[in-house]
Amino acid sequence: MLGYILRRLLYIVPLLLLISVIAFLVVKIEPGNFCTPLRIQSQALYQRCVASTGMDRPLVVQYGKWLWGIVTQFNFGYSFQNQQPVLRQLFTAGSWQSGTPLFWTLVLSLGTMLLSWLLAVPLGIYAATHRGSWRDWGVNLFSYVGLSIPNFTLAIALLWLLVVVFQVGHNCWNSAQLGQTVCLGVSGLFDGDFVSAPWSLEKFLDLLWHLWPAVLVIGAANLATIVRYVRSEMLDVLGQPYIQTARAKGLGERLVTYKHAFKNALNPLISMLGYWLPAMFEGTLVAAMILQLPLVEKVYWTALRQGDQYVVMTGLLFFSAILIGGNLLSDLLLAWVNPKIRYQ
Repeated sequence: MLGYILRRLLYIVPLLLLISVIAFLVVKIEPGNFCTPLRIQSQALYQRCVASTGMDRPLVVQYGKWLWGIVTQFNFGYSFQNQQPVLRQLFTAGSWQSGTPLFWTLVLSLGTMLLSWLLAVPLGIYAATHRGSWRDWGVNLFSYVGLSIPNFTLAIALLWLLVVVFQVGHNCWNSAQLGQTVCLGVSGLFDGDFVSAPWSLEKFLDLLWHLWPAVLVIGAANLATIVRYVRSEMLDVLGQPYIQTARAKGLGERLVTYKHAFKNALNPLISMLGYWLPAMFEGTLVAAMILQLPLVEKVYWTALRQGDQYVVMTGLLFFSAILIGGNLLSDLLLAWVNPKIRYQ
């Protein structure tokens, strides 16, 4: 196992190198760049911007300089828009009171994924063990609805429901911590001056209020998908001869379901983690843009619209590394859950 892990880690290096080349070419092929809007004002301004950002140099020189900075100094370049290191803008901009984009992205994505699995696995097992009943039909209906509604549609509908129907912006209270009146909002992570206020129970409750719409938007389709996978795998395993043999021996239905059936249905579900992690980050982008959350995805999308090339390239590398790490994690979990699996 140790040798397998070391080989996989070594394979990651040339793979990321290839991804960096593709990311660089994708950014360069895209029409326009960060300086393009200046052409409307003056061609001289445009030329000065291109020269100052180094985009007038040959592509090989630009890529080589970027790659050399990563290898020697772990420097992914500077943001043209904010004139700060790319890693700071993407991941660490902020403070301990308000949090950083990477921190909130991990909290929201991993928290939603954990909650989705904790809810979906029991629902999928319940539907499979009650196949053909009205309860099974109810779970299937929920799954189809969750899969049919796009994330952005659900986010907009939720905003309309909260703001127009329930008028949450008119619900205000006197904050003992801030010493002022605070009104509930929907966008962002905090209301009023809670962004820079020290952590307290009141600030934590305000955070929870802002997190649940994002969790619902990100987790709805993911929850429905996992339920469908669990139900399908459980139905396949429950029909196997060894399950019938276990029942014939007099084993209890709960023991048959969880010790024998679910244990063998778990392998394909663990394999899903390989692409589930980047899928969660993709769903987070929708919530970040519509609900105005300070996440990595929102910073990346803003840089993409502005043509901030080093931020875009680093973001592509980051999301690719998440996918590679997810695949490695799923393989290791498979070997841990199923001792029959051995990697040579």
